[in-house]
Amino acid sequence: MTRHHTMKVVLIALLVSALTFGTCQDFEAFARIHAPYLRFHHTQGQDGYCFPHNASDYYDVRKSGDPSRQCNLDYQSVKDGLIPTYWHAQICGYHMHIAYWSFYGYNHKCDLASGERDAFWESIVVKIRDYDLDPRLHEVRFSQKNGWYTRIPGHYELRDGTHPVAYVGKASHGFYHDDGGTNTCCYYEDTRNPGDPNQYMETWLNLVELQNGTEDWMMDPDTSVWGGLQVPTLRSDFDLCHLNGCTGSHTQICGTCGCSKSDIGDEPF
Repeated sequence: MTRHHTMKVVLIALLVSALTFGTCQDFEAFARIHAPYLRFHHTQGQDGYCFPHNASDYYDVRKSGDPSRQCNLDYQSVKDGLIPTYWHAQICGYHMHIAYWSFYGYNHKCDLASGERDAFWESIVVKIRDYDLDPRLHEVRFSQKNGWYTRIPGHYELRDGTHPVAYVGKASHGFYHDDGGTNTCCYYEDTRNPGDPNQYMETWLNLVELQNGTEDWMMDPDTSVWGGLQVPTLRSDFDLCHLNGCTGSHTQICGTCGCSKSDIGDEPF
């Protein structure tokens, strides 16, 4: 083989690699590597405080006309990877954004009178900087009900060096970068203290991509199924290239105050 022919083969291989990089297979590999590690409050699963739920099962129950409460109290189902985490990825300039969604069949009251509802979605978004040349996990956007905030490396925990750790609120199921909370309805106070028995979810054990044709509910605009909410695929924040870093007050108050915890303010994510 001549030197010229060898160089031609190498160039063709590089071109093929460039054209195929960014396929669903590549997205899935990144999604699995950086899927979050969820930590639950130590009494989650008791007294109607739910773990994540299978959205397809919930959809089928509601479409059948069954209005009964759907609440997953089985910790083993999340520990053993029986409950899906839903994800999608998007290339935004030089970076890859990956969103992970958990579904809950029921949110418990966050106090004696308010916060209760059927069906809710919460998300975490990660940014993989320079994904095609020097990929590295950077910003992580933690969402909580009507708000969100963003943390930079060193300001959130990692599991095994690649999986961001998210603490899950006991009642409203928001995602936070730390434990704490005082068990009230204030924005940052949904209690989340793992303690013993250290209940967790390795979301990479069961990832389901959010895309048309995967499961019927993903493109169904019927919001009545979800108590008036829209599924992630039909929400405005499904476009991961037009997210910002936080929402709400820059001072920690009882109301929405995601910006009080954001390392990048409300700048583009």
